[in-house]
Order: sequence, then structure tokens, then C-alpha cells
Amino acid sequence: MSDTGDLPARIGSGSVARDDYALGKVPPTWRYRTSEIVLSLTGGATAAIFLSLPAGLAASFGIANVLVAIVYAVLVQTLLNVLYVKTASRTGLGSALMSRGLALGFDGAAWTTLLYWVSWLTYFATEGQILSSALSAQTGIPVKVSYLLVGLVFLPLVLYGLQFVAKFQKWTLYAYVVGLAALLVIVLSRADLSVTREFIAAHVGSVGGIGLLGAVASYNGLVGNVAFGHADMGRLLANDHSLVRSGRRGTLCVALLPYAFGAYVIAGAIGLLLWAASGGDANPGQYMVAIMGVGGFLLIVITQLRINLINAYSGSLSLANFFSRLRFTPGRSVWAVVMVVLGTLAMYLNVLDHLGTVLAVEGVLLAAWIGVSIADLLLVRGRGGHGPDNGRFIEYRRAMLRHWNWSGVVPLFAATVVGSFLAVGGLLGHLGGQVTLYLSNWVSFLIAGGLTWWLGTRARGRGYAIRPRIAWPREDLVVECPLDGEVVSTDDLFPCPYHKQWICSQDCMHTKECGDACRSMPEPVLVQIAQLPPRTPGLEAANARLRGKTRPPQTAARNADSASE
Repeated sequence: MSDTGDLPARIGSGSVARDDYALGKVPPTWRYRTSEIVLSLTGGATAAIFLSLPAGLAASFGIANVLVAIVYAVLVQTLLNVLYVKTASRTGLGSALMSRGLALGFDGAAWTTLLYWVSWLTYFATEGQILSSALSAQTGIPVKVSYLLVGLVFLPLVLYGLQFVAKFQKWTLYAYVVGLAALLVIVLSRADLSVTREFIAAHVGSVGGIGLLGAVASYNGLVGNVAFGHADMGRLLANDHSLVRSGRRGTLCVALLPYAFGAYVIAGAIGLLLWAASGGDANPGQYMVAIMGVGGFLLIVITQLRINLINAYSGSLSLANFFSRLRFTPGRSVWAVVMVVLGTLAMYLNVLDHLGTVLAVEGVLLAAWIGVSIADLLLVRGRGGHGPDNGRFIEYRRAMLRHWNWSGVVPLFAATVVGSFLAVGGLLGHLGGQVTLYLSNWVSFLIAGGLTWWLGTRARGRGYAIRPRIAWPREDLVVECPLDGEVVSTDDLFPCPYHKQWICSQDCMHTKECGDACRSMPEPVLVQIAQLPPRTPGLEAANARLRGKTRPPQTAARNADSASE
């Protein structure tokens, strides 16, 4: 029997299965086990970029500096992942909704979400180029035609939610592992090990200097994006208070195994070995086909399908959250199609050949965003206790949020401007050149974090919400939203004077005609106008389990009455 007893593992409609609560809080009735989240994340962790990036960096900065950068990336990535996965699982909020409450406000978080989407677009285009080069190498068709064909392949795959993603990643993982093992066997059996050792020795280099800064800066761009990606997956992770229960080490497994260990350590080592054995070819799409022929082509196809499915999924979440601010909410699957179309167009810009520079520049924004969120989460809330429920509750609902929380917006803007100025100046050869470019991420992070701590502490939580939380007056933890019928957490609901009932945050985002009337009404008036949704009979057992009871009180009472008769 499953750990949910007679209940299904998840309770939700077909629409939920496609969208995975893209615009709202994930309730405890729609969570996935640790193994399912880890398997889904391995789609990104097995991306060819983790084979090509260390090889490309080693060619520029030396193997020794790349190895130090990998150790740095593993440590920083694990710490960030643990923080974001734990917070996302506890709150049910992804990176976009979480950022609304973490010192940015409703509008402030919307713009960071759009810029975050650019990162996923970059990765989609990069991985698409690798797959396209393999397709052209195998078939002889022009690479620009391959770009179009690759984009068309992804269109039908991106329409489904995490249920499909988890199953797809599970079954293709076996083929990936077998294919990669076969590639290594072939390379090691054919390669002249003495030549390979000489090649490695010639490219080891020394540790330190501008080479180390460059390697670390390139990984910074990945680390920031991956951390927020873990938040987007972590919101779906089961915990001790969900219908499906997660093990004690669930957060650590999700934070460590797919990326910090799998992508950086395992894939990084394999990428360096294949780069050396191939005589310096850093493009897996080319050397896999050259070494294995049709088998190599199939391996790169599987690899790129896995990663770009994750890129498209995460990018669609970002687009859905940004355009929800404009009251345009066609659904996550629609934005997934838009993501694929724009990603295909971006392939023609040849992002792959400029990946290191792109990651360094993207890292400026991501570093500022991380600086704001960490300072708010750990220092302003954690240490200072400021914010709703002494900092424990992250407010994300349109009806409760201020449009801009200047405690985070000002630091984010200042850090991004200064960091971008240093990065662009470094790219153009000014302000210290490459040294300035590579340090721009750290400067951005420190400015954003320091200012957020200072401003947030001075504000004492006044910028988080327009009013104190309006408590849900019943004991049930999940209920069907009266407007769309979807199962939602009761702390996702808000009394709406326009609809004259409590509605979920997603329906609040859909409502365009209300004029934000709720924002100016006092709590007693709101509660009086808006009627509570009825109890949902079909959720009695789920609510009983979520409250730590084996069966609902009504059922227990009926059984007791029957026994007395």
C-alpha cells in the first residue's frame, strides 16, 4: 500500500496535470516524491553543456583552474539548492512567486522573472545548437535547416506537465547511461593514452590569476540559474505536511545529486576526458557522432531531448508568471510553445560560441537576485524576524502585495547597474578588462545583499504587504476553489469583493475588471462581503490526513454511532 493509504498520490484535474499550479501555490495534495523530482532534474543535469563547458573553459583557462572552479560550483550550488528547495517545498512557491514576497513586490518580481526567462532561452538555444550540429553531421543537411527541425520536434513534447516530464526522464535515463558508457569504452579503447596524457599535461596550467576568475565566473552564471530552477521543482517536493510524504533526506538528495554531483563532478570529469581524447573538440554534438556514428547521434538526441524539455518547462513558468501581471493567462502549455518558437529563433544567433561570455553577463543579474533573496530570507526574516508571521510566511498574492517593495527593488537595480557597467566595461577592454568582467558577479551579489539587509532591517517588514494576513476561519487545509473547482490550499484563498466569495490566487490573477477594490477595503468589510466556499466532501479524507488524523472526524463519529447501535 502507498504512503497515502486509500487516497491517490495526487488530487487534481487534467488542467493541473498540464500546468502544475504555474501561477499559484502548490497545495499539499499535489506533491511528488523525492525520486520523481530527482529524476526530473536529471534531465537538465545530463545536458551536453556540462560536458562542453569544462572542456571549453579548460582550453581557455587551463584544466587546473577548471577543477578548482568545479569544486567551488559544487559547494555553492549545494548550499543554494538546499536553501531554495527547502523554502520552496515548505511554502509551495516557485522562484517567481517566492520573489514577490522576498523583498521585491508584485511588479518588481515580474521583471526579474522576465529576465530569468532569458536565461532559460539561452540554455534552450545552446542545447538546440548542439543537437542541430549532430543532426547535420549525421545527415549532411545544412545546420540552419537543422535548427528548424529541432524546434519542430520539441513542440508536441512541451505541452504536458511534470507527470509526463518525470516519466520521460525516467525511461530515457537508462538509454543515456548505456550510451554514455558505450562512448567511454569506445574512446578509451581507441585512444592513444600516451597522446591523451600529453594533451592533458599541456593544458593543465597553473592555479590562480585571471584564469581562475574566468572559470569561476562562467560557473556563476550556471549556479544562479540552477538554484532558481531547483526552487521551481522544489515547490512540488513532498514534505512532512503533504499528502505524499518525503523522507528526511529528501531536500538534500534533490539539492545534491542531480547537479552538484551529477552535472558538475561526473559530467565535468567525463567532458574533460572526452575533450582530451578527441584532441580538443569541445562540442559533444560533433565528437559523439564522429566516434559512434548513428549510436552517437542517437545519444546526443536523447541527451538534448531530456535537457530542453526541462528548459522549455522552466521557461514557460517564467513567461506565465510575467504575463500574469498583465492579466494575460492562457496557460503554461501555451507559453511552452512560445518558449520553443523563440528558442528556435535564438539558435540562429549562435549563442553556443559565446557561451562563457553570455554566462558571465547573465550571472550579474542572477547574482543580484540571489543576493536580494538570500539577504531577505536569512537576515531580514530569519535573523530579524520581520515580515508576516515573524518572517515565516512569504506573501505572494496580488490582493496582499505592494506593487514595489523598495527594500529589494533598489538593491536589485543598483547591483545590476553597477555589475552590468563593470561587465560591459570589461568586455570592451576598459575598467581593468577581463578581471572586471569576472568580478562583476561578486560585486553585484555583495551590493544587492548588503543593501537589502540594511534597507529591510530599517523598514521592519513594512514593505511586504498592504495589510496583516486575513486568517482562514476554518480548520480544513485544502478546499475546491469556488470559481474554477481546482483543489487549493486554504491559505491561498482571499476574500474577493468583486466575486463576493473567497477565491484562489490564480483566479485573482485572471480577474481584470475588479479595479483592485479589495486593496482599499478594511478586513471586516471584506470578510462580511465574501462568503466562505462550502466544505468539499471529496476532500474530507485528504484534510484528515493533512491534519495528522487517519480519517475525518465525521466518519469516525458515524462509525462510533453504528457501533453503539
